[in-house]
Amino acid sequence: MPPFFFPIAACVVWFLALFSYLPVLQLELRLAEQIVAPLLFVSYLLVVLAWPFSGAVAASVLTCLFGLAGFYLALCLRDPELFLQPVIYGILLACAAFSFQRLQKEISDRTIEREKRLEELHAVEEAIVKDGNLKEALRQKIDRFVGLEQFSEELKGIQDLDRASGRIVEEVHRVLAKADEAVLCLVDPDREDLYLAAWKVSGGVLKSRDPSVFDRWVMRRSQAILVEDSENDFRFFTGVKPVDPFLRSLCASPLTTENRVLGVLRASSSRKGCFQADDLRLLDAFSGLGAVMLRNILLCRRLQELAVRDSLTQLHVNRYFQDRLSEEVKRACWDGGLFSLILLDIDFFKRYNDEYGHAAGDLVLKNIAAVLLKCLGPADLAARYGGEEFSILLPNQGKKEALLAAERVRSEIKKNVFTLRRVEARVTASLGAASFPQDGKTKEELLWAADRNLYEAKRLGRDRVAG
Repeated sequence: MPPFFFPIAACVVWFLALFSYLPVLQLELRLAEQIVAPLLFVSYLLVVLAWPFSGAVAASVLTCLFGLAGFYLALCLRDPELFLQPVIYGILLACAAFSFQRLQKEISDRTIEREKRLEELHAVEEAIVKDGNLKEALRQKIDRFVGLEQFSEELKGIQDLDRASGRIVEEVHRVLAKADEAVLCLVDPDREDLYLAAWKVSGGVLKSRDPSVFDRWVMRRSQAILVEDSENDFRFFTGVKPVDPFLRSLCASPLTTENRVLGVLRASSSRKGCFQADDLRLLDAFSGLGAVMLRNILLCRRLQELAVRDSLTQLHVNRYFQDRLSEEVKRACWDGGLFSLILLDIDFFKRYNDEYGHAAGDLVLKNIAAVLLKCLGPADLAARYGGEEFSILLPNQGKKEALLAAERVRSEIKKNVFTLRRVEARVTASLGAASFPQDGKTKEELLWAADRNLYEAKRLGRDRVAG
């Protein structure tokens, strides 16, 4: 219903009541005077209804208009009833308007109070949801740290580097389930660069076995990194999409110990914005565990190498050579194979020590060791036998191959030039070879035969091979 209905209806009814009083319009209707009062009552009732439906302004204007017209009519007709009637209806209208205003204010106050209570209720509901989310996040963090503790205990029992690296990337890939790829790169100390040690990929194969630019960035700066979109990151923007599609977003952390980077642990995804700061903090925890694990394994390897390698020449020690020789004798006796060994002695080594000092003697020993490593194959074994003597074990090689290897070593030693106190110097060596089974079938017999041939080479003038 339009808001203008009530004021228009009020005007129509009121004017009908008014016209019935005017002499010029009285049509000799006997009921005209009797219906004036009801018409006036209805008109003022409509005015009252106009207040809530058409607004206070329209109702006030109509009230004033009706009141003025009523006074005018009362003056014209000299009828006191018409004069009192607007006053009475005006008072009633004022009371109704006042009551309506109070009711409207009460309704407004209750509406405001209701909205306030609803806001408080919504705030409580949001607080409950937020509290539940915080509890869930706390529970997840507790589960993660408990899992990390259990995983660290598991790593303590792993002494193999490859196995430990594989377990780390598997656990990272499991915990960070949204990662498409988990990669562990380790530092090669000789090349001072990274190499791929272990990886785990979701539903596919590794696109590239080379460390990424992000891994090298982390290694050089020794700091973690979080990349939301590698295609739009100004630090790595090249205009060319990466070969690996799993490098759209990533987080990476260095494995550091004693201010030295041992490797880089990375989790990456093909979707941008996949990782947040919490994921990077979790990856940092795995990196810390990995760094401790890697340091322990490298220390164990170093201790093992120190136990079997000579600290000066980096060749194996005599005890390790003796053990390997015993194993070769057993193997050859079991399967009828063959092998050879060579004993090497530096000619006139005492003269270098006396003339140039022990530091020069150490330099000579290091040069001889470097020549041996250069001339021998990956299956051969070179060791420091004692003092200025060296020993060589040649698995699956007979006397002919042993003599050729010994001659190759002797020739390289003689050609090798090094500097002693700013003076170029050369050394020579005598070598004696022995082979299984023709020179002996036990370790002692073979060592005695090789030693005998060594002294035969020295007797014949040194710088030669005997066998």
